Amino acid sequence: MKIDETEPRTVTYRLTPDKGDEEYGHCMWARYVFDCDNGMLSINSDVGDFSYGWGHNVHEEFMHLMGRVDEGYLLGKLSCPSVFRLEASKEGTVRNLREYGADYLKTDGQQDTMAERVMDIDSGAGEETFLREVYAIVPGIDWEDIEIVKDYPHGAVTVVQMFIRYLQPKIREGFCG
Repeated sequence: MKIDETEPRTVTYRLTPDKGDEEYGHCMWARYVFDCDNGMLSINSDVGDFSYGWGHNVHEEFMHLMGRVDEGYLLGKLSCPSVFRLEASKEGTVRNLREYGADYLKTDGQQDTMAERVMDIDSGAGEETFLREVYAIVPGIDWEDIEIVKDYPHGAVTVVQMFIRYLQPKIREGFCG
């Protein structure tokens, strides 16, 4: 077995928002570690830990990539939409019910009542409860007409916004100029 000790090319930034910063109170610290040899970003913060590995790319330096990524792309690499949004889901489901419901449900004249009942689903309902209640309110509804809206977790959104707002300009200045 051959073991080589290497000195990895890494860049680390630590962000700590000031009291006047928009992020203050949402994220008190975040450490961004860029592994330039392996094309990996690791973020440790008080709102969660996130990482993604792009792998080594012979055509572009990793920090150049980090200097040009946009918020949506980075958020999609570090996290996934997993936070259920009840109000948006109710609104989408009612819109679908009104637009398509009478065609296959044979509910002429009942759509407004069903829509009101969907909008009255308890504000504390989670995704599964929402689905069960919609099926109970609208018998025979096609599962594709039940709108399930999800957002990215707050912590992921916060560390990515901090990356774009504060770190990316520094990266562009130091590595892409």
